[in-house]
Amino acid sequence: MAMGAYILSKGRLDEFVHHLQKAYRVYGPVRRRYDHAFQEVSSAEEMDLGYRSTTLPPKRLLHLRAEMLRWRDGDLEVVEPGVDRPLLLFAVHPCDLNALLRMDGFFSRAYRDPYYWRLREASAIIALNCLEPGETCFCLSLGTGPEAREGYDLLLTDLGDRYLLEVGTPKGEAMIRGLELPGASKADLEERRGLLESAKRRFKRHIDVEGLPELAAESLDHPVWRMLGEEGGLAGCTSCLSCGSCSLVCPTCYCYEVYDAVDPDLRGGVRYRELHSCQLLEYAEVALGGNFRAERWRRVRQWMLCKFGAAAGGLYTSCVGCGRCLRLCPAGIDLTAVAEALRGDGVGEPFPA
Repeated sequence: MAMGAYILSKGRLDEFVHHLQKAYRVYGPVRRRYDHAFQEVSSAEEMDLGYRSTTLPPKRLLHLRAEMLRWRDGDLEVVEPGVDRPLLLFAVHPCDLNALLRMDGFFSRAYRDPYYWRLREASAIIALNCLEPGETCFCLSLGTGPEAREGYDLLLTDLGDRYLLEVGTPKGEAMIRGLELPGASKADLEERRGLLESAKRRFKRHIDVEGLPELAAESLDHPVWRMLGEEGGLAGCTSCLSCGSCSLVCPTCYCYEVYDAVDPDLRGGVRYRELHSCQLLEYAEVALGGNFRAERWRRVRQWMLCKFGAAAGGLYTSCVGCGRCLRLCPAGIDLTAVAEALRGDGVGEPFPA
């Protein structure tokens, strides 16, 4: 729920960014050679606010590789998380905003994770309503786009020659203090509504999520899993390569590993944690060479069950419809087609789990 609505002319966008830099390191969508990425910027000219999607989600700026412990000659030091300067994510699309809210939920579920929350609490978010859905976007089906409804400090909507700027939190109110922005009119708000309704009509991809978590949990022996993992793929794709790309580009994948990097003299080292992927062979490996998901089809099933909301009680890990996994999977695996297969499109008979 917006606390106030203002108008920011596009001619003042650079002034706005410089105003924000007084308190934050600003990261926004930057066009690279073949894609877009959230990178630190020093001016509005560096950003492309008409982007469809970044390759890596803004999650990568909050769920980082972290030092946990250091030791040397028997002395152990616990590394306390810290932040040198608050972070501002500029022009985050609603799907990625909803993904961060799910990450918030997961990392404060039974234990408030300090390595995530040290950055999250010091961060601010300026969301950007999405008016041009991409070919692989299906956030509309999941209620995670194209309009941001919560979780933002400020929200922008492109109205052509100006932005509608809505305030979502007291932090957001403080971020625009001193700019003396004119208030938005009813006509501005109506224009916003019309643009979003038009965007919703242009979605080309959809997914039926009604009862999907329960269906996925009850379909562990469905033939689609082996088809994806071993038998030539499904609906035009090839078999999964177990490369882990889907996990790395997914804005809601939170899994990480903890490992020790020992110094060459064996007298010291550092314990780290960093992102991991359930699609990699070693992810489920345990002592003496055992592996709970040695076969590729079992790893594909694990990831899909997580995205369909059948893992972790369906609360924090389900898909937000950003479409990155469809767009960037080298095998062409389509999560929406898998959901259709689970509903019974004649894929075949179940096989023993």
